[in-house]
Amino acid sequence: MSTDEKILKVAIDMIAKKGFKGATTKQIAEKAAVSEMTLFRHFPNKKKILEAAIDRYYYSFQMKELFEHKLIWDLEKDLLMIAETYHTIMKKNKNVIKIAIQEGHNVQGLNEQVNKHPRQLKELLIKYFEEMKKRGLIIDDDYELTAMNFLYMSYGLFISRSFVQGQTITTLSEDDVIKGSVQVFINHLTPNEVSRGIH
Repeated sequence: MSTDEKILKVAIDMIAKKGFKGATTKQIAEKAAVSEMTLFRHFPNKKKILEAAIDRYYYSFQMKELFEHKLIWDLEKDLLMIAETYHTIMKKNKNVIKIAIQEGHNVQGLNEQVNKHPRQLKELLIKYFEEMKKRGLIIDDDYELTAMNFLYMSYGLFISRSFVQGQTITTLSEDDVIKGSVQVFINHLTPNEVSRGIH
């Protein structure tokens, strides 16, 4: 693990537990087993550490990679892959999301930094839907609205299962909920004569 990586991972864990103000650069350096001077050589201040962590551990890069290289232009399979990848990344980086929620209004510019990621995913989804329409595979629709509904549904499931014990609301598995959500979009976007269920 590189020095950057060690510092970022420790910083995320510590800020998630102690808050942005509570976690000091000295504590972060000690836990990462580097000197504070080394930390400052890599990141000029604590805010830059947090910004770098959000850019590295939020989902933009991995999702962009998926849209560029892994789509197969099958609505069911693509939407399932997008939703499952989204949840895998979000769960893996749960502390980053926790910090974004807790500190968004306390750290200047943090909300804007965080919002770049869903904004980019929204654009990727819109382009995907537009291309699917060009290929005659889905109906004409307000694709920004569809993309936002997909994002909110995915984000809502993540928040519910990660932070508010949403699993106590239903006995349905996360996998079943994801498949059911994707089916809603298939039913909405697919011409009736070719609409089908997920098996």
